[in-house]
Amino acid sequence: MKLCMVAIITGDIIDSTEIHFDNREHTFAQFNEGFEIIKEKFKIKYEWYRGDAFQVKTDLISSGLRIALMIKFWIKSFEKEAKKTHDVRLSLGIGTIEIDKKELLMSDGEAFRISGRNLDGLKFSKQSFIIDTVDSNSNALKMESVLLNALIENITTTQSKVLFYKLKGCKEDEIAKILGLAQSTINQHSNAGNWNTISKYLDYFEKIYFNE
Repeated sequence: MKLCMVAIITGDIIDSTEIHFDNREHTFAQFNEGFEIIKEKFKIKYEWYRGDAFQVKTDLISSGLRIALMIKFWIKSFEKEAKKTHDVRLSLGIGTIEIDKKELLMSDGEAFRISGRNLDGLKFSKQSFIIDTVDSNSNALKMESVLLNALIENITTTQSKVLFYKLKGCKEDEIAKILGLAQSTINQHSNAGNWNTISKYLDYFEKIYFNE
């Protein structure tokens, strides 16, 4: 029997213990809202565990990077109490799924193991985003994710919001209405957030896994 290939995103909120107890429920409800928006656009399954960690599964591998970046930008679009942006470690793993259960935590396969193992590695690294796969693209994707990480690490909350909606497929005039900003301002934040470079890399990734 041929095993199915999937994309698994494993992540955890960076410095989640810094979120004040009184704000935790509201903050994580905001985070979860982003997952629901993504779920409306893409066919995903997701689960939170340990309170501040999660896994996401998509059968459409070509959408895996877009979904991961949407999660990254959504969470970075919220400020902490200290006026710093929230952030998340993300590990995107592409591989087979051998045990496919209703609950992601009960499922298993190469994609789960790669994603989880690389997330553990990020905890001892300055990098907060990594892509890996069981196929021949592994080394290239891991190196490219280092460069992608550098592009997105220091974007602002507003840039994150703009990029989130751009990844969702919204046009700049639509984003302007959603965020209550001028379209010219949306364009400025888009450029400052390196959207042109990010979108080119997305096109490259999606072409690699177009038929998967």
